[in-house]
Amino acid sequence: MKITKLLFSSLIVALLCSFTYPTGNSAPVTNDLLTENLLPGGAYLVFAEKFGGSVTKDQIAGVQKLEVRGCAAGSKIFSYTLEITRAGKTASFTAKSNVLSKEMLAGLKALRAGDSFQFKKTKAYLPNGKDVVDVHSRIFEVV
Repeated sequence: MKITKLLFSSLIVALLCSFTYPTGNSAPVTNDLLTENLLPGGAYLVFAEKFGGSVTKDQIAGVQKLEVRGCAAGSKIFSYTLEITRAGKTASFTAKSNVLSKEMLAGLKALRAGDSFQFKKTKAYLPNGKDVVDVHSRIFEVV
């Protein structure tokens, strides 16, 4: 009798476990997704509504300035370096505002599929206008 109860209990537990869902996020994480649970903590840079990853020439053409999202939403970028890698050669531009300069826009416009760019050393003022935060960013690849 005890063996029957033990087997029956084991069967019930096995069946219940087969209906549970995994607790982790099983969807692949891509840089293109802007869902809060897939992004880093803190402030992160948004360009063409993306946090790195694939970007098209049309998406690049529509951007004039950089944005900050995350815990520091509403912050304003005041300093960054843009590194553009075109045909294996890297050009570097610096800025003291959140607006892309004419030179930066020209460099981004000249990119072709397979080229990339990244914003580095990005700093922003928090919404209070005086405290400074580092802004995370990732590499953008032109498709």
